[in-house]
Amino acid sequence: MVEKMTKKKLYVLHGYTSNRNANWFPWLKQQVEEKMKKQVKVLQLPNADHPKPAEWDQTCSRKISSENGITLVGHSLGCIEALRFLSQHEIKDVNLVLVSGFDEKLHTLPELAEFTEPSINYAEVLPKLKRVVVISALDDDIVPYEYSETLARHLHAKFILMPEGKHFIDAYGTVKLPVVYQELAAMLA
Repeated sequence: MVEKMTKKKLYVLHGYTSNRNANWFPWLKQQVEEKMKKQVKVLQLPNADHPKPAEWDQTCSRKISSENGITLVGHSLGCIEALRFLSQHEIKDVNLVLVSGFDEKLHTLPELAEFTEPSINYAEVLPKLKRVVVISALDDDIVPYEYSETLARHLHAKFILMPEGKHFIDAYGTVKLPVVYQELAAMLA
């Protein structure tokens, strides 16, 4: 008997200068689909080398079903985009896993400031959430962990600080990220 994928979708949002086939995204898609029998859609966001908030917002609005109970996994700039999506849609019971995320202007990447302006209205976003976890690495030199820790505080979320992993990108050798799968498994059990 062939097992069917469950209906509630899981979406992965990549970050700045990235794409849907980079980093640990293909590995996560395979793990979740094979082991958890959940459909995963890894989005390709436009112009990742020169991202524009309006273009990313429009793409997410077109590609992400705004049904209750979805799960969003964001990496880096994909985290703030996930929050922007939530702020723009009437949706509830959303699960979030945010890796190396931020919600304020980064001193390391000031060119992404447009994504954080205006700032996220957490009074509006928090009631839409079911479970949230934020993951960072102590040695992240692109989005220093303090930004992710602040994001976790704003979301009243579980915060996991890995002792190493940098920005969790393939340029640093990260093509699998078991902590994300483990958190999703616990969250969606």
